[in-house]
Amino acid sequence: MQADIDRILIPSGQIAARVKQLAHDITQTYADSEQGLMIVCVLSGSIVFVADLIRHLPIKTKIGSIAVSSYKGKTTRSLGPALIGRLEADVAGRNVLLVDDIIDTGQTLRLAQNELAAQGPASLRTCVLLRKPHRAPRDVRVDFVGFDVEDVFVVGYGLDYDGDYRNLPDVAVLKPHVYD
Repeated sequence: MQADIDRILIPSGQIAARVKQLAHDITQTYADSEQGLMIVCVLSGSIVFVADLIRHLPIKTKIGSIAVSSYKGKTTRSLGPALIGRLEADVAGRNVLLVDDIIDTGQTLRLAQNELAAQGPASLRTCVLLRKPHRAPRDVRVDFVGFDVEDVFVVGYGLDYDGDYRNLPDVAVLKPHVYD
């Protein structure tokens, strides 16, 4: 697996420090909320990020998930998002934080935000680990961003290529021969 990595883009220690800071910022935002927070995790890429993030949240927190698929098989090009698993929890009247691994084209987040907004939450904010600022559309609001990254295909810390590499502790760039 390591032989497939071209370079480490964000090392695990830097990720851990930023996740802790994001949790602090999120806590400050929701500090006055008596009802706490409903975190909605976009599966599967954000699982590792959400797991680390919630460990640093000292506020009442519920967790739900939705499943969205944009990449099928061995491709680095999005085929467009499709909702493949709906949220089981009721978010009406709740403070909701949608958490995803990356905003690239914005299609996945737009779909998830629209799905949640239609359920009438008291508030809806979004947090992503990574943002590609040159590609992310301005009309898709993101309230909390871990890192801005260059426009390369990344894996690790939950992000995958054809289901592999999610378990890497760093965010890394694959060697081109792996996905060409």
